Amino acid sequence: MAQSDVPVWRSVSLVAFLFLVTATFGFLQPFVPLYLESAGLDRKQIGWLLGLGTGASLLVQPLWGRLSDAWDTRRPFILGSAIAAGAAYLSFPFVRSVPAFLVLQAIGQNGVIYLSAVGGVLVGRMVSSKSGGAVYANYRLWGSIGYICVSLLTGLLLTRHGGPIDRALLDRAFRTVPLLFVPIGLLAFAVPDRKDGPRASGAPRKAPLPPNLRVFLACHFLYTLALYGASNFLSLFMKELGGTPLWVTSMFAGGVVCEVLVMRQSGRLSDRYGRRPLMVLTYLLLPVRLALYAACLSPLHVFLVQLLHGLNFGIVGVISVALINDLATDDTRGQAQARLATVSGAATTSGPILLGFVAEALGLRWMFLTAAGVALVGAVLLVRRFRETLPNPQRLPWRWAAFLQS
Repeated sequence: MAQSDVPVWRSVSLVAFLFLVTATFGFLQPFVPLYLESAGLDRKQIGWLLGLGTGASLLVQPLWGRLSDAWDTRRPFILGSAIAAGAAYLSFPFVRSVPAFLVLQAIGQNGVIYLSAVGGVLVGRMVSSKSGGAVYANYRLWGSIGYICVSLLTGLLLTRHGGPIDRALLDRAFRTVPLLFVPIGLLAFAVPDRKDGPRASGAPRKAPLPPNLRVFLACHFLYTLALYGASNFLSLFMKELGGTPLWVTSMFAGGVVCEVLVMRQSGRLSDRYGRRPLMVLTYLLLPVRLALYAACLSPLHVFLVQLLHGLNFGIVGVISVALINDLATDDTRGQAQARLATVSGAATTSGPILLGFVAEALGLRWMFLTAAGVALVGAVLLVRRFRETLPNPQRLPWRWAAFLQS
């Protein structure tokens, strides 16, 4: 099914879906850690709660992927995930205990992870591998725009209310912003969800794991552990440095603005020169970026370092989905994307727990340096072991850059 075969209204629905799903990250990423701290949790407890909440997705994400492939539909899973996530985050203001927060975070994060992963599946079933990076980027950048809008708007409204970043202030946001999941659920009935027709067997076929995919998933685990394990504490770091809610959300939104600028180019360039060169670039940059956080002395410094996020997620967010689609078929694409989501879930489970211990024992600056060390290990593994997934990419025009395509 070529992109041009998709009715315009379904393409618009997919844009709206990606816009809203990523917009929820623009609210949850800055404010869930701040909410938990305002509820009386220390950094170690926040790390455990965020980690174990995400870890619950490891139990069900592979099942959702296999069932959606077997039943040849994704819409019921989109609807169910949106309902569950919305209900979970709307319930935050009504609970007081750590176990209750853990259950709600597990339900909410599991829904968000599926909604994020399924966007790659929907696009991957629409286009060929040769144009997959650029087309996915063209759709996914609308998600980044949604992140920017919701993040800045929430920060602006909370700052206008004035006062400290406490639970009473954050309750205002958690009673309204999670309603974004309502239109996400409704869009389940409109997004393009191509059918392959009757299958020889209704039982889901478990796909073998290619060696190159194993290498990438190992690298992706280390990368995600370092990046998002540390990112969970960025809003707390901004608060420690005296940042207001608008500073916190502007910091995250600034990185996503750069992400939008990079995303379309990274998809187009990866379709021409292959997935590996840009992946090497972003993996080598991450340890440098994480180490720079440790030297920050003000919210402005953190804001400036966060701009490098464009060269991290602006590349990884597109190319990881594209290369997974390179290595999968229509029969196994849901499983392959579920494996990526599962590895991401494992990393975002262990990352906050590991780095939460470091943050509580040694402080946030040593936590960022620890994350930089983990990211460096992932970069070395990727440079040495990961091989190109795009068939017949063009050679880079610079002789000195030949190692990027080796």
